[in-house]
Amino acid sequence: MKKSFLSILLLALFVGFISCKNQKENVTPEQLCFDIQKIQLDMEYSSLRELYNPEPFEQLKADVKAGKADRLECFFRIQKILKEYKCLHLNLLPLDSSVLYSKILPFYFYCFGNDYHIYWTIPEYQKYLGWKLVKIGECSVEEARRRLLDLSVYSYETVTGEKYDLEAPLSYVKFQSAGLVEKNGKVSFSLESRDGEIKTIKCKALNPSKIKRFVKITPEKANNFNHYDTSKNYRIVTSEEKKALYVQYNRCLEDESYTCQKWFADIISELQTGKYNTVVFDLRYNPGGYATMEFMINNELWRYKSEFDKYNLAMITSGRTASCATWFMNDFIRNYPDVKIFGEETGEAVFNYTNRPLTNKLNALNCDFAFPKQLDEDVPELYKRAREVTHSDVHRGTLPDVEVFEKFEDFMKGEDTIYNAIYEYFQK
Repeated sequence: MKKSFLSILLLALFVGFISCKNQKENVTPEQLCFDIQKIQLDMEYSSLRELYNPEPFEQLKADVKAGKADRLECFFRIQKILKEYKCLHLNLLPLDSSVLYSKILPFYFYCFGNDYHIYWTIPEYQKYLGWKLVKIGECSVEEARRRLLDLSVYSYETVTGEKYDLEAPLSYVKFQSAGLVEKNGKVSFSLESRDGEIKTIKCKALNPSKIKRFVKITPEKANNFNHYDTSKNYRIVTSEEKKALYVQYNRCLEDESYTCQKWFADIISELQTGKYNTVVFDLRYNPGGYATMEFMINNELWRYKSEFDKYNLAMITSGRTASCATWFMNDFIRNYPDVKIFGEETGEAVFNYTNRPLTNKLNALNCDFAFPKQLDEDVPELYKRAREVTHSDVHRGTLPDVEVFEKFEDFMKGEDTIYNAIYEYFQK
């Protein structure tokens, strides 16, 4: 089975985020070097072996032996080395998230296009909900993001995917290691209101266990699509006004209380009311999951082909779309070659190393090392599309037919920019 380590990693970090204990472990240089050697052996026999470069690992071992790199430094150095391979299934997975999340900063950002707006925060900063991030300390947003990317727990495959690293919980440890913490121990954020007012606030680190609650931005008008609600693996949203049925597919995991077969039966039942001319599969938040789910969906796509063929078909992707979600895209394009893709480039490249990721326990680092079992070549439609249709390099992600980004202004009005663009496209 193919499983997305983006999904696994996110779950593990948030479990630890709730119950993390800041326990400092004493490990010897010999134990750290042993873990580094285990990673090297895995790399030598992984599907990435032809790309494997031992030199940075050897340098790290020399620094450890010389007392120049402790456990945390090793963790960040290894992450930086692994990022160079641009393989999202190649990661260190902390078993105790206090490695990164013993302290956090009080904001969660959401990326609208290329801008980051405060989406969640603690009540103390509630007035800044929706404000746009313009600087971190003395750094531009782009420079700060680049520094933080070197310490990311993800090995992003595309530049588009890298944008969404700032949507993760903001680790104070990462900000410290990136040189973004001031001498007084605070982090400075410069924010811009919708009216153009600029305000700089200095935030201290918070213990996750002591945060009572976060508050979320509230649009001026209720967003009926609630596109950022990923509490369900998949759901159906209707828009009779625009004659569109939106199928939001957030994870390649089946809901036992709402089976894949029942989900598709409900889609078809709704379509047969005669109210719609467009069906949209929204994958912008889908980081992957299990191949077993994709096998079931592929059966449903084939079973109901004669029905789906009656409608305008669209898919939405983003830099968050990766792993098994790309299998879904491939299967959908094979069954329905006229489907149009909206949004932006996917986070996973067309040419990628995935399949079932293997893991190896690293005791001194208190991490699992995850690495891909084999090259995933089972996406022929995406290869064909990249080479013949979008004229892109297969080492990039899958490109949309129509590039369109979410807009904060539309979100506040209760609308979805990409859904509006799909409606306009098919009305021409």
